[in-house]
Amino acid sequence: MQQFINVVTLGDSYDVLKELPELSIDSVVTDPPYGLSKEPDIREVLTHWMNDQEYRHPGKGFMGKEWDSFVPSPSLWREVYRVLKPGGHILCFAGTRTQDLMTTALRLAGFEIRDVIEWLYVKGFPKSMNVSKQFDRQAGAEREVIGTQKAGIGSGKTYAFQDENSQAVKEVPIKLPTTDLAKQWDGWGTALKPAHEPILLARKPLEKTVCNNVETYGTGGLNIDGCKIGEMGRFPANCVTIDPDQWYAPYFNVTSRELSKKASKNDRNTDWQGNVISLEEKCGGSMCGSADGSLTGGKIPKYRNNHPTVKPRDLMAWLCRLITPPGGIVLDPFGGSGSTAVAAKREGFNFIVIEKDPDYFEIAKSRVA
Repeated sequence: MQQFINVVTLGDSYDVLKELPELSIDSVVTDPPYGLSKEPDIREVLTHWMNDQEYRHPGKGFMGKEWDSFVPSPSLWREVYRVLKPGGHILCFAGTRTQDLMTTALRLAGFEIRDVIEWLYVKGFPKSMNVSKQFDRQAGAEREVIGTQKAGIGSGKTYAFQDENSQAVKEVPIKLPTTDLAKQWDGWGTALKPAHEPILLARKPLEKTVCNNVETYGTGGLNIDGCKIGEMGRFPANCVTIDPDQWYAPYFNVTSRELSKKASKNDRNTDWQGNVISLEEKCGGSMCGSADGSLTGGKIPKYRNNHPTVKPRDLMAWLCRLITPPGGIVLDPFGGSGSTAVAAKREGFNFIVIEKDPDYFEIAKSRVA
């Protein structure tokens, strides 16, 4: 086991986990694939899972890769369950559309669902089809241009890449619908603006009582005092968001501003000490497919860490601190670009991080070197 501690391991998490001894892990903080692919036949999924069979989902996920097409199966979570100490907690990110599937997989592996932390954020871009525009496109009708507007959050119809300060970077044309159907359904879309992600809090069942479990294994409780909120030291809540300039109820018990931000360019491109990692910049984010950079005014964003779903270090550090005993080992079987490893190392914990993709493995390795 020693060869896996405090390094990022390249490999399939299911295979690597089998090499770890049981009851060797103190906590799990992970951001697995959300499975945001085509809607599954839930009866088929549950039939496979209830018979201890692997469900293979057709197609690819939003990252365009087969492994991203569906949530991890109960068999993977059973290996996580095996290596986790009794009373050990797991904090598992999930997608809003597939949270139920992730929860079911964890339950079938033996975990108890204890809570759901809602990570709320202001930034976020809707992937909504414009119904009116689609009707015109189907009819081959050209739309009349009547002016321009800045693209970005709040523009109503068009969304484009924005910089870290939420400033729109391109003027886009305002076009009027042409066909009767397009006029009738102007303003209709297919999705809401994303503003939160659930983080499932689950626990491996205790041995006897909480006190017995904590005394024997160091696991079973949550680090309440170590995760209190703000100068007032308020009890940590199951909502992680920003300060009251965005949320109006003065008694809404939420965490601090720092934890709510999406990962900035500086955050994603630096190591656990805040130093810039020594990798070449590559195309990153959802604009990579735009060869001419048409949505970004001719400029395609580039990052040393080009993983599309990087989580902020401060948030990951808070999550590690919440469920990991002093000196404990944090496991992340879906390491990505290494945010859990960075957070664990910064907080003084040991970590075991596994990543399947060679490119992301190199990024993660450079961030904890």
